[in-house]
Amino acid sequence: MKTRVNRNMIDGKPAVHPLLSQEYLNRLNNVLEIAQNIPVSRERATWISNNIPVPNNEEIDVMRYRSLLLLFRDLFLQGWELTINNGVTSIQHPVTPENIETKQWYRRALLHERNKQLESESLNKFITKMEKERKYKGKTVSIKNIISPVEELLGLIQERGANAVQPYLQIIQSSLDRDEKTGLRLLDIWRYFRLTWTLPHKPTPGRNMFILVRDLAQEHHPVIGIAALGSSIVQITCRDNEIGWTTEGLRERVDTMNENEARITINSLTQSIIDSISEIEYRDLLHENIDLLNVKKYMQLLDGFLEREKSPSPSPPRVTSNADATIWRDVCFSPFYRKKRAKTLLKLFKAQVFFNNLNIDEPLAALQQLLMTSSGRSVISTALQSNKREKIGANMMDIIVCGAVPPYNFLLGGKLTSLLMMSPQILRAYEEKYKRQVSVIASAMKGEPVVKQSHLVFLGTTSLYETGSSQYNRLHIPVSALGENTPFCKIGFESLGVTKGFGTVYISDETVNAFSELTTKVYGRRIVNNTFGEGTSPRMRLIRAGLDVLGLPSDHLLNHNFKRIVYGIKLAGNAYEYLRGEEDTPSYYLNQTDPLHMTEKICTFWRERWLSMRIQNPNIIEQIREFDIEKFLLGRESAREQ
Repeated sequence: MKTRVNRNMIDGKPAVHPLLSQEYLNRLNNVLEIAQNIPVSRERATWISNNIPVPNNEEIDVMRYRSLLLLFRDLFLQGWELTINNGVTSIQHPVTPENIETKQWYRRALLHERNKQLESESLNKFITKMEKERKYKGKTVSIKNIISPVEELLGLIQERGANAVQPYLQIIQSSLDRDEKTGLRLLDIWRYFRLTWTLPHKPTPGRNMFILVRDLAQEHHPVIGIAALGSSIVQITCRDNEIGWTTEGLRERVDTMNENEARITINSLTQSIIDSISEIEYRDLLHENIDLLNVKKYMQLLDGFLEREKSPSPSPPRVTSNADATIWRDVCFSPFYRKKRAKTLLKLFKAQVFFNNLNIDEPLAALQQLLMTSSGRSVISTALQSNKREKIGANMMDIIVCGAVPPYNFLLGGKLTSLLMMSPQILRAYEEKYKRQVSVIASAMKGEPVVKQSHLVFLGTTSLYETGSSQYNRLHIPVSALGENTPFCKIGFESLGVTKGFGTVYISDETVNAFSELTTKVYGRRIVNNTFGEGTSPRMRLIRAGLDVLGLPSDHLLNHNFKRIVYGIKLAGNAYEYLRGEEDTPSYYLNQTDPLHMTEKICTFWRERWLSMRIQNPNIIEQIREFDIEKFLLGRESAREQ
């Protein structure tokens, strides 16, 4: 009996069927067959690299072939495995060798892409500029001056004990801000130290804040640690469950709700729908004022409009938050946003019909009934997502960078930097920076400038490794230790769950650029423009689009299998209620009236809790003594890489 070969799977893994002409498919198979017999993954990647053709944006097959080889090179460098069976290729996730810890294996994979970044000409010029000595205020200075000299730090420890380190926050307000001690741009200082880390640095769109932690105890105020806040990742299931932005999260809450809590929940869901409708320009679509008690006719009008507008929407207009107020109406009436408004309104009206028919006399039963049916869950999801869209871009941020700079890493400067993310000084700086900033998407949907409240109530982050982070695990501040008289006992990092293991960090910028050129060639336009309004995670969407164009299993290849722990910090006792729209004003754990004083209290807590014990350890003192600034400098590392 003839055995049938399943061309879609090999040993339970998705097979790879690239969309190539037969000529280039033969070329690819020849290269991969040789690569399969090369036992060392790095040597396998080198073989692939030597066969990558020069860019050719005229021949679509050359572009596809080149993109495939670039991708295979990246995967092999990260330890992915290649299998060819009956002429069909499959790629398997990296398998950690038995003699190497998963953390070490993943670190090595990340380090390769980071080292590739350091090879670029622009970064080499930047590093040279930062390390070059120059005159400033009559003194010879460079980036070395703000790396703590070992002997000076040890001398201060011997003389002052835990008071040897006097931390303070320096929040970078502008790209033009300069360091008073060296004249270097503060953002360049931040960037230099970020480049010393294992994880390659990728700029993130949206809101951001860059932060230095400095040491007042020394002449040049050396950098203890660096941090950055960025716009929150939109979709993290375990975090959204915890906050209550998912039907699953709501179902768990309903099990313990009383009637009053259920009524508050229904009111917030209903109000979220009403508020979302009110924030969308509709008169060009419906030509009349909306009556929320009779919305079925509006659904018919929008259905008709969308039926006539079946062609793919063009890219959204390019517009920034500082655009002139008169621009927003033109943006709102553009084909992209007209269609986006119609789709959003139709979904909101469908939800409104359900809420209009709810029996609010028995709110708990009404909620339970909605959760029992798929249509009810869909309506709840629409309301929850409406609320989430309103809050996630303004009232929460992610800690995207947080850690210590040597030699302060030996003194747990990373924990200090993490603790300082809770300081009211950060919250006040965030509010001051964004309290007047116009929201691009909200303004484009309404046709006029929209400014959202910037009360920061929640911070999220993830560990670098699946084993968690010693910097975040169980890191809390007892509120009483800061002299606060509140009913809340502690503020800090809580583990919320794990990520699903999807990401793009192991795919190189060169490959991403090739995908961008390929998809532009195939579709006749750029399908991902990094423009506000077209969606989240532009890098992820671009890579997924490139994989789809190549005929590759995108879900399989984007799932790198390295899960991370998700952490969250509630900065207010009612943070989740505020984010769900159930309460209007945050009840912050820490006193907001004197941010600098609260920062000092956090630093004092760190000195007493960790630093005082750390400096009593002879092994730690010896590690500090062995720290060599010259070996730490990036210029030396770049020279070694070359």
